[in-house]
Amino acid sequence: MQDLNAARILTAVMGWRDLSTIQEYVKKLQLLADYKYDHYQRFAPGRRFIESLALWLERLDETDRAAAFELVTQHLIYFSDAEFSHLVQTAYPDLIVQERMRLVAEEHNIPTYRVGQLARHRRFEELKLKSLYLGLSDGAHTNELRRASNGEISNEQIWQAYELGEQKSEDMLQELRTSTSGRGFSAADPRFNLIWLLDDFSGSGNTYIRYDGAKKTYKGKLKRVYDQLHSERLVDPSYYEVFLLLYVATSQAIDHIEYWCERFTAEMGYKPLQIRVLCPLERDIALTKISSATIAQLLAKERYFDSRVAKDKHIAVGGTDGRLGFAGCALPVVLSHNTPNNSIYLLWGYEQYQFSGLFPRVTRHREP
Repeated sequence: MQDLNAARILTAVMGWRDLSTIQEYVKKLQLLADYKYDHYQRFAPGRRFIESLALWLERLDETDRAAAFELVTQHLIYFSDAEFSHLVQTAYPDLIVQERMRLVAEEHNIPTYRVGQLARHRRFEELKLKSLYLGLSDGAHTNELRRASNGEISNEQIWQAYELGEQKSEDMLQELRTSTSGRGFSAADPRFNLIWLLDDFSGSGNTYIRYDGAKKTYKGKLKRVYDQLHSERLVDPSYYEVFLLLYVATSQAIDHIEYWCERFTAEMGYKPLQIRVLCPLERDIALTKISSATIAQLLAKERYFDSRVAKDKHIAVGGTDGRLGFAGCALPVVLSHNTPNNSIYLLWGYEQYQFSGLFPRVTRHREP
């Protein structure tokens, strides 16, 4: 009954009169709602997608509703929990294990197609033990990744945060000494060889690495990670590799991270970062790239934005006011647990603000 009432509201808001049009759109939206959109974790209790869509469209000028409806039905990219779980579950066997095999093949001049020989090699087991996994945000899915490894990643090798501290670092190194000696690998003071940095999504790359021209210094998560790895002596200075594993990332983010991290690591004398992305998003998904004058006009309207966003110091890091998302990415992307602020404000606008989005976002930072 609730779905039926929501569909009636949507029909009235859009001014649909033709029965075939109503049936076409409502059935399609109901299927998407059942499969994905109803499960957005930031919806209020009892709220469903079609109801939210109808109320969101109703707040728009009547002349803008068709463009907004086109945006949602033709351009929206929504990653469900099931889709993210699939990416996480494939990350270990399809990427992490393959990288370890590649390194063993290169070190010992073994053809990469000799998978059985590589998997039985002592060095392959040693690198498995000397791998460290760190989450870069609460979306890193570290527990799920550990389970997907079928016991090959121990609790002592993985941590949900990248800021370990002196005590946690020492605990991990002590567990590494125990595990390597127990498997017959002799080393007086073993350190980690492979570092895997895990995160769910990157839209611009700015939070990972950026250069502050005024202070002439680098900032971001990757700088802090690299500095910590060396200050806490977590890595073996004679040989280590650092991988950034992103489940989803835009081409803009990949290019930004590669460029600035290459400069940073070269200047600091660190090993270069290697980026691995399971689901890359190309630049042409940005709403500024599509040839729709009506959507462009919709995004430009002042009343569908709250000026307080432009005053947010975290948004200001991206160099724009936030109307088109952090760093002007203009993405139509929604993640099931939270809409990234790289998407347009119309999608993620905070519920307590003047114009709230279709998929309201919960910020990770305290708002002023």
